[in-house]
Amino acid sequence: MQGKTSSTIPSHLRDDNSSITGLKEMSNHLGQQFAHNSSSANSSPAFISHRQTQETVPIDFTSSNSENYNALFSLKELDDAISSSHSTCPGTDEIHYSMISHLPHLSRVHLLTLLNDAWTTNTLPPDWRHALVIAIAKPGKDSTQANSYRPISLTSCLCKTFERMINSRLVWTLESQNLLSPLQCGFRKRRSTVDHLIRLDSYVKKAFSRSEHAVTIFFDLEKAYDTTWKYGILKDLHKLGFRGRLPLFILNFLQDRTFQVRMGSTLSDTFQQEMGVPQGSVLSVTLFSIKINSIVETLSSNITGSLFVDDFSASCRSRNM
Repeated sequence: MQGKTSSTIPSHLRDDNSSITGLKEMSNHLGQQFAHNSSSANSSPAFISHRQTQETVPIDFTSSNSENYNALFSLKELDDAISSSHSTCPGTDEIHYSMISHLPHLSRVHLLTLLNDAWTTNTLPPDWRHALVIAIAKPGKDSTQANSYRPISLTSCLCKTFERMINSRLVWTLESQNLLSPLQCGFRKRRSTVDHLIRLDSYVKKAFSRSEHAVTIFFDLEKAYDTTWKYGILKDLHKLGFRGRLPLFILNFLQDRTFQVRMGSTLSDTFQQEMGVPQGSVLSVTLFSIKINSIVETLSSNITGSLFVDDFSASCRSRNM
């Protein structure tokens, strides 16, 4: 409005020793980098072998759908999802949150009918599995390198509204049945990083009071969301006892994910997201928490751990270093 503009579009990108110019070419180059980040090329040979063996076994989510989390959605659930949404850019369907939030009562009833139909038939519009990606340069990084950019995904606001409704049921079931580890404090009600800070502070003080050494190892997972094993999420959902519409929706939701990189008004070719949970998705944090939940089972009895989504630590104390 003040007539000032700032462009986030680089003048060129570099690939080995060559220079890439042109919006189409640069957007395709970034798309290839983002697709690589979520490909099995980042996995070890041992995991690839394990994955190929495991994925030959189908997961049976058959159910009568009598579970509470499989029931049809109510208008209140839709209203709650709409009221808790934030104004963000739309996906390829160009339906804004402001349009959804201003729907009159009768239109919301029609929308609920549409969503319940998708729920019972397990069908999703292809646009709901497609993302427009905006590349944002990471501070202090070389802006001519494709790996210096962070992908920001724009997905359907209608789909994210539906995700909120499903996520509320999923989280309620996980919490009410104590299915998540008590060591996980990431994005959970009445839990925060303060819990972990107090736990570590108390742990160290107790070690000092006993003249012991205290050692903590902090793990930082690279490309954690991008490389999450989709089949592993579904397998863990089955192990936790989920059946019927909810896990089947998640199965359908994670399959055949695609994206295009947008630079200005130019779109790249379409790329596949082979692995990982969708960036920017409402369900992604919960699904990742389910997948990483079993990592605490590897801790022996004399080791304590802390988990905040993908940030993990393991602590041990002893008189012998």
